[in-house]
Amino acid sequence: MHTPHENDIRARAYALWERDGAPEGQDHAYWYRAERELNEEADVDTSEEAAEVDQPTPPAGLPTH
Repeated sequence: MHTPHENDIRARAYALWERDGAPEGQDHAYWYRAERELNEEADVDTSEEAAEVDQPTPPAGLPTH
């Protein structure tokens, strides 16, 4: 699975920003919007459930901490 590269996000954010009339002070909002759109296009699961990390169960016989 591919996640958007920083340059792809930057280009998308800039295009969105220009399309909306280049409003000032919203750079983070456009960055996150572009990142989200590109992730959705790449079918990357960005849900809260996907963000939870499950630790794998160690094989039997290995010590756990």
